[in-house]
Amino acid sequence: MKILVYGAGVIGGQLCHALSACGNDVTVIARGAWAQTLRTSGLRIHHYIQRKDTVDHPRVIETPDDTHYDIAFAVMQYRQMEKILTSLAGLNTPVVVLMGNNLSVTEMEERILADSSGSKTVLFGFGSTAGTRENGMLTTVHIGDGSLTIGKARENVPEDVKVKLEKAFYGSRLSVTFCDNMDAWLKYHAAFILPIVYLCYKTGCDLRKTTRSERKLLLDAAADAYHLLMALGYPVRPAGDEKTLEPGPIRMLSALVVYAAAKSRLGALCTTEHCLHAPAEMEDLDKAFQEIRAKMPAFPMPAFDRLRGMMPAWETIRAKQ
Repeated sequence: MKILVYGAGVIGGQLCHALSACGNDVTVIARGAWAQTLRTSGLRIHHYIQRKDTVDHPRVIETPDDTHYDIAFAVMQYRQMEKILTSLAGLNTPVVVLMGNNLSVTEMEERILADSSGSKTVLFGFGSTAGTRENGMLTTVHIGDGSLTIGKARENVPEDVKVKLEKAFYGSRLSVTFCDNMDAWLKYHAAFILPIVYLCYKTGCDLRKTTRSERKLLLDAAADAYHLLMALGYPVRPAGDEKTLEPGPIRMLSALVVYAAAKSRLGALCTTEHCLHAPAEMEDLDKAFQEIRAKMPAFPMPAFDRLRGMMPAWETIRAKQ
């Protein structure tokens, strides 16, 4: 299959690796020095958990072309995605998948469909991969070849599109899960990661400094955000995920995961590195969630507000970059 990956950072690079391993004809869109590195040295990835290095050689272009692609994946930061919607609409492909944090799912879907000359299925996805890019090489953190949750904004993926996606990843160890409401999934994901973001910036992006009470506050803040979304009528996705934040043995497991993430290099690659290198995306995500909250301004969120108030102002964070 001919597949386009629009953006070749950590997540896009790991996606490209998984797709290439399945025998697909993969093209990536990258720009500047990174595009030249990919052309001359290939897509080099150090897989942190697996302790191995791989090199792939996808076709590299710097701007969208007229080639027909069976599927196009766009892997960009939240607000950067808004800047390429017209380009995505113009791609010669029947399936476009927007990857990453996104609290404007329905709006982006509408814009792409409105500007497309042909029929398109617009999907949204999120990959579990984290990591960094340094010295012409990606370091990625993932289990197997990673995992991908994918779906339409608020309905099931059409069966023919599901078959096409399964075919694209056939032969890889990348786990693909289909979701019937990615709008809700991405909102609940933001509800969980924003408290982590606040605590990251509170500690100067060094979660090793966190105390037990601060990590408890993090889980309480996420629970506040979940309860808000539930009150607004968003179905919990993944279904039952709210139980990870309710008092009991499952929450104790969540606390252990947060502790491990805070204290280990592996956790830093999955959390603080992104906060360090993408503060603009984190600020945009925070602002977008506040817009959701404005729909029910009197809803009590004491832990969320307390934790959010502990971090520096966004202006201060921007000034340090």
